[in-house]
Amino acid sequence: MMITDLSKRVIPFRKHDAKHVGDGCFYIDQIVWLNSSTIEMGDEVKFNYGCWVNGFGGLTIGDGTIFGPRVMLHTANHITDDLDHSMADQGWKTQPVHIGKNCWFGMGVLILPGVTIGDGAIVGAGSVITKDLEPMSVSVGNPAKTIKYRDR
Repeated sequence: MMITDLSKRVIPFRKHDAKHVGDGCFYIDQIVWLNSSTIEMGDEVKFNYGCWVNGFGGLTIGDGTIFGPRVMLHTANHITDDLDHSMADQGWKTQPVHIGKNCWFGMGVLILPGVTIGDGAIVGAGSVITKDLEPMSVSVGNPAKTIKYRDR
């Protein structure tokens, strides 16, 4: 498949695609969208090509937040405590993810369960978010570490 500026499709989310879909929300060409009944999006939330989103544990996304290509959002993880049973048989530990307004996630960012990301945060390409990020922070790396603040 080749996607060019002439062939890419901007696909609006429909109101029934999530628990709440704000005005002007869209994705480009392809998205994996799981457990949508627990996903809430504000206005103008935008996903670039190939994002993977699982709302199983609860997901809120603030107005104006944008996701680069291939960003992945996880809200649950396997339970692994019982050594006598396979991980697949132990169920899931759910942890909601909360993303503030006007955030930007670069290409290939991985957002793990249980994090809160403050308004205006920017996360660099390929970063792995394992803990909360403050508002207006600029964070990079694996695990993501804040390197500066946009408002200071």
